[in-house]
Amino acid sequence: MAFTKVATIHDVSPGRGKQVKVGGKTLALFNCNGTYYAIEDACCHRGAPLWEGDLEGTVVTCPWHGAQFDVTSGQHLSPPAPRDNAAFPVRVVGEEVQVDA
Repeated sequence: MAFTKVATIHDVSPGRGKQVKVGGKTLALFNCNGTYYAIEDACCHRGAPLWEGDLEGTVVTCPWHGAQFDVTSGQHLSPPAPRDNAAFPVRVVGEEVQVDA
């Protein structure tokens, strides 16, 4: 695996998410006050796009059924999610946001 540009720092506003594709995977990229995190985009409960969920601090709420995930680790914090979602390393180089997926 290698870091790949998925966005620029201007593409994702603070407190928001964006769907990105890298290495054949679909990820949710989140901007938590200038720190970026990437997790598997499909909620492990029913496949909802997590990037569309509400982000409060570092917790995203699934837009379909309300499961919550910590975007820093992919850890599920509440049902109905049965497990964690994968998390991926993110780095910022200049204005590029890069993910290793």
